[in-house]
Amino acid sequence: MTDATTPTDAASAGASSGVGVGFSGLGRMGRLMAANLHAAGFDLTVHNRTHSRAESFATATGAKAAASGRELAEAASVIVTMVADGPALASLIEGPDGIAAGLSAGDIVVDMGTSGLEYTQRARRTVEAAGGHLVEAPVSGSTAAAEAATLLVMTAGDAAAAAAAGPVLGAMSARILHVGGPGAGAALKLAVNSALFAIMGAVGESLVLAERAGVPRELAYEVFASSAIAAPVVKYRRAVFETPLEVPVSFALDLAIKDLDLTLALAEAVGAPMPQAETNRAVLREASAAGLGDADIGQIAVHLRGGP
Repeated sequence: MTDATTPTDAASAGASSGVGVGFSGLGRMGRLMAANLHAAGFDLTVHNRTHSRAESFATATGAKAAASGRELAEAASVIVTMVADGPALASLIEGPDGIAAGLSAGDIVVDMGTSGLEYTQRARRTVEAAGGHLVEAPVSGSTAAAEAATLLVMTAGDAAAAAAAGPVLGAMSARILHVGGPGAGAALKLAVNSALFAIMGAVGESLVLAERAGVPRELAYEVFASSAIAAPVVKYRRAVFETPLEVPVSFALDLAIKDLDLTLALAEAVGAPMPQAETNRAVLREASAAGLGDADIGQIAVHLRGGP
């Protein structure tokens, strides 16, 4: 547990100062992000709900492993969370063994997952009651971007705390944008993901259309990737559309449904019409019901064509 009393005390000096950094959530994205923190020279402690995963990471890298959120917070002044959803975040932060129980005044908790507005606000209240600061810092980018430390990070909340966490976030990203006060990061992440899922769904159904019209899959995708629709995601997700059964899962379809549930709940709360998001969620739910929930979202084309 540190003696930091202001956000800037916690991380502004960067890795060279020996700042203790904690990281919880060693999933597909998280383990790559944590590896970059270790490579940057931070005094890193890791935690995962399945403790053996944290121990394995620690053994491979030389980082330390914490058995609980509380222990993680006691070892660090900046604690990064990258967990699957809001309930997982609440479970990690709250309770006698949660992160909040191990915080010192001025410590910073950085939520980099897609937690949704309700749980982000709940986490902020818990962290602030313990004397800490919560920074929203959701990311945009693929597992390849996580590995290469080229993610886009959207920070929100207290600007001083976000700036203090900058050196930690900079070790995992190519660009950091401060997007506003509490809630802005969570909302903007959902907006980005909604557009992303729309692109993925449109590419999947358009690819099936081209195939049914007699155009070979690879040739159709080459046109997509060279045309006006060639957004970055169309290029870097090419393999999952062309050879869907040969590519590791990068973003599970059921996680996309979770994100769209959060998006549409926020849309209802703020009065924003999102008919395309509603349609996209309906199609993804059909694919999940057909057994593709754990598959990559790019396998939406598999569902639409009725096979690989």
